[in-house]
Amino acid sequence: MGDQAVFFRKAETYRVMIDAEGTGHIRIIKRMNFRTILALFKELYLEIRKNSGRSPHIIIHVSQSLYDEMSENLKEFLLFCSACLEGTFELSVVE
Repeated sequence: MGDQAVFFRKAETYRVMIDAEGTGHIRIIKRMNFRTILALFKELYLEIRKNSGRSPHIIIHVSQSLYDEMSENLKEFLLFCSACLEGTFELSVVE
C-alpha cells in the first residue's frame, strides 16, 4: 500500500485504500468485528465502482496470527463475493 493512494481510511484496527492502479486494499491490523469488515468491503467496492467504472479488484491483507483466527469467515465471505459480485477478490496472508 503505497503513497499514491486515491482513497484512504485509517483506524486502530485497519487501513483501507485504493492504489493508483485502482486495486482496493483492506489491511486488517488487529482482530475486529466481522460486521466492520463487511462495511469496509462494501464502502471500498462501491467507491471503486463509482470512480473507475470497471470491475473491482480488492485484496484483504491479514497477518498469519489473525488469519488463523479469522480465516474461515473471510474465505467464505470472499467465495460468496466471487460468486455474487462482479470483480476479483483475494485474501493475502502477510508475514
